[in-house]
Amino acid sequence: MRIAHISDTHLGYRQYNLDERENDFYEAFNEAIDKAIEERADVLIHSGDLFDSPTPPIKALYVFKNALKKIDGKMKIYTVLGDHDTPKRKGMPPHKLFDIRVLGVGRLEWEEVDGVLIAGISNLKGRGVVLLKEELKKFDAIAEKYKKSILIAHQAIDKYLPFEGAYELKEDDLPRKATYYAFGHLHSRILTKFSEGYLAYAGSTEIIRKDEIGSWKKKGKGFYIADLEGDEIDIHEINLDIRPQVEIEVDVERLEDVLNYTNYPKLPVLHITVKGENINRQYVIEKLNRLLRDKVLSFKPSFKDLSQPQIEELPKGPIDLKSIMREYLKDEELANLAIDLYELLSEDDVSGAIRVAEEFLESDSYDSKES
Repeated sequence: MRIAHISDTHLGYRQYNLDERENDFYEAFNEAIDKAIEERADVLIHSGDLFDSPTPPIKALYVFKNALKKIDGKMKIYTVLGDHDTPKRKGMPPHKLFDIRVLGVGRLEWEEVDGVLIAGISNLKGRGVVLLKEELKKFDAIAEKYKKSILIAHQAIDKYLPFEGAYELKEDDLPRKATYYAFGHLHSRILTKFSEGYLAYAGSTEIIRKDEIGSWKKKGKGFYIADLEGDEIDIHEINLDIRPQVEIEVDVERLEDVLNYTNYPKLPVLHITVKGENINRQYVIEKLNRLLRDKVLSFKPSFKDLSQPQIEELPKGPIDLKSIMREYLKDEELANLAIDLYELLSEDDVSGAIRVAEEFLESDSYDSKES
C-alpha cells in the first residue's frame, strides 16, 4: 500500500485579503492531488484543516468537489477534522457534503484497508484533551491484530511545540504500535523515527504565516508518500511549486535593492524591513510602489528607525505570544482568540479576523462565559 499524507491545506484561506492568495491555496491543493495520483498512491490521508473554516466559501467547496472527480476511485480517502474546520457547536462539518470518510469525531474510529489498519481521531482541545488521551489508549490493543497500522490525528506534541498551552499531547501519551503516525496541525514538515514506526507532520501545503518562510526555504512545502509494501516503510517528500515569500531588510538609502528579490517565475510576496534614521514612511511606501509595480504580487513594509530608541521586540509568532496572552488574560479560550486575531490582523486579513470573532461569539465557550 502506498499512502499520500497531506495536511493543513486550509482551502478558502484568503491571505492578505487577496483573490490571488486564496487561489494559490487552491492551486497548491490541486497540484498535490495531481502528484499523489502520479505517485500511484492507493490511499490519500488528510490529517486535518482541509478547509480553513467550518463554513468555507463556495469556491473552496467547488475546488474540493472537482478534486474528488479527478481522483474518481483512484485513491481511497480518509481524513480527520482539524481545529479550523471543526464546527464550533455540535454542527455538521463541510466534509459531509462529500463522500469521504471522516474519522474519529469525538472518539477513535478505524477501518481495515487491504490488511492495513487505518485509525484516526479528530482534533480535541481544552476540556476534550482528557477524552483524547483516553481514546488514544485504545489504539495499541487494536493494532496488535495487524502487521501494519496508521494513526491519523491533528494535534500538537510537546516535543515539537514545547510551550505550555500550545500542545495537547506529550510523547508518552502516544500509542506505540503504529507503523506510520500521520499528524497535522504543525505547518512545518517533521519526520522522525518513533517507537516501531515513523511520526510525520506533513506540514501545510502553502505559507500561511510569515513565520513559516524560514521553514519553507529549508524544507519546502508539500506532502509525504509512504510506501508500506516491504518490511521497512519507505517515505519520501513531494514538493509543491508555491508562490515565493521573501523577508528582506534594506537601508532607506538603498531601496532599489528590493529589485534583487523579484526574479521568480511567480510574482512573490515581499516582507520588507526598511532601516535608517528619521524615515519618511510615506515617501518610502510611494517609492516602493513605483519600484515594485508589476514585479510583485504584494509587499508588506515595516520600519526600523535607527534615530529612535530601539524597543525590544515582542517574541515573534503564536508560540511565544500565547504564554504572554494567557498570563495577561487569565483565560485559555480568550488567549487563543487573541492569538488568532493577532495573526490575521498582522497580515491585514480583516475579513478573516471578523469571521474568527463572529465564530467565537457564536461558540459554546462564549455562552459559558456569559452565563
